[in-house]
Amino acid sequence: MLYIRGMKPTPAPTPAPVPDRTERPVDRATLKRALRSFELNGWLAVTTATYLATLFLVRHHPDWSSGWKITLALTPILPGLLYLRNGLQLLRGLDELQRRIQFEGWMFAALGTVIFSAVVNVFNAHGLGGNWLPHGLGVGETYLAMFILWCVGVTIANHRYR
Repeated sequence: MLYIRGMKPTPAPTPAPVPDRTERPVDRATLKRALRSFELNGWLAVTTATYLATLFLVRHHPDWSSGWKITLALTPILPGLLYLRNGLQLLRGLDELQRRIQFEGWMFAALGTVIFSAVVNVFNAHGLGGNWLPHGLGVGETYLAMFILWCVGVTIANHRYR
């Protein structure tokens, strides 16, 4: 260190302390929201598994009565309603910006699915659809279209609010 008469030596700057993230307690609201999100995804998995199981049963047992087939075909709606209920509860717990992003994602998905379904039906009515979705969107295709379009809509909304 070079000392010039009349100047006081300045101490070397000390580095700023790095916060230790392991010591921070988990916020109860954050943990509760994460568990709700996990439960929401669980209901989606149950809905999908129920749909696949009923699809398998209905296709591999053509001799069953039509009433039994209709009952089985409508079975995935029950866990779907529980999925909807938990989704609404999860939305109520979000802040305003996240709620708006989710709302815009769902609106994009809903309107996109309606438009996609209408285009498929127009193609089928004019004989342009071929064998691809000859009867329009089924339950599984609707869920899949909604999920894909929801992902796109949330991505667009997130980029808009950056």
